[in-house]
Amino acid sequence: MDGLPVNMNKRTILYLITAVVLIAATYLVFTSPAINPGEQPPLLSDDEWQNQVQSYRIFYFHVPLAWVSYLAFFLVFVASIRYLQTSAIKWDVFAASSAEIGTVFCALNLVSGMIWASSAWSGIYWEWTPRLTFQLILFLLYVAYVMLRRAMGSESRARASAVFGIIAFAAVPMSYLSIKLWTPLLHPDLTSEGGGIDSPIIVYTLLINILAYTLLYLSLLAIRMDNERALAESTSSRNP
Repeated sequence: MDGLPVNMNKRTILYLITAVVLIAATYLVFTSPAINPGEQPPLLSDDEWQNQVQSYRIFYFHVPLAWVSYLAFFLVFVASIRYLQTSAIKWDVFAASSAEIGTVFCALNLVSGMIWASSAWSGIYWEWTPRLTFQLILFLLYVAYVMLRRAMGSESRARASAVFGIIAFAAVPMSYLSIKLWTPLLHPDLTSEGGGIDSPIIVYTLLINILAYTLLYLSLLAIRMDNERALAESTSSRNP
């Protein structure tokens, strides 16, 4: 019983830090300079160009969302390996919780990318480029992972999910490398030289947003794991 208040205090501190950093990160998104997307195309008016420049602020959300989805799926990969090695239920709970949260972040990354694309591509929300296609495949794989868990019985679910989680992770490096290898002109690569990150405050704003969304992931993971453990205990009590 002594450990419970300590654990709850740690959770409370995590949630408070997450809230504070999220608020600060969001404030910086709208007060920091917009990312420079390059030279103004001659066919765009000044107003149209300014709208496009301001749309690049979504980069501050888009990149952290992608980072957290990759992190979540990497941890699914690690937890799945650990489950196959140990058969410890805690690793299955961890993988299931991380996969669900990562799927949500991946979906938000897709949506934010489509909003960004509509400005960069004059109202076109989607093109079947390798980058967008691989990110969609990544999202669908983990939707399938979540659906697989819910469709199978508790006895075989953990091992089948672990195998699926290991295989599905192959889509993560493919999704990331698709920017570098196949779509450098169609997808903004702002991490490259001259990519638009030409001010320290832009770097700080991006890093703080990455930290904020990572903390949000950890907070959601703690909550989701508690729910998953409670569900597992409830199921085991009904089926002794």
